[in-house]
Amino acid sequence: MTPELGEALKGSDAVILAVRHQSYLELEPEEVVEMAGEPLAVVDCFGILDDRKIEQYFELGCEVKGLGRGHIKRIKDKVRKRKNGIGK
Repeated sequence: MTPELGEALKGSDAVILAVRHQSYLELEPEEVVEMAGEPLAVVDCFGILDDRKIEQYFELGCEVKGLGRGHIKRIKDKVRKRKNGIGK
């Protein structure tokens, strides 16, 4: 992570991932939320996030949208059920 990225995310309500730079591919959801200071909206415009990271963002209280990624709602529902103790 670069200091500039941390400064840019500080207090942000949303982050848009639109370029497949290696440093963005390596970001972990916990890092992003920590830099922002609270859960935020994450928009993945280019398939940068894998399902594991999408699930982690939901676990951290973030909202995730992805272009061409219709299955994100299923991941969100799975996390919501787990948090509410449904399906155990």
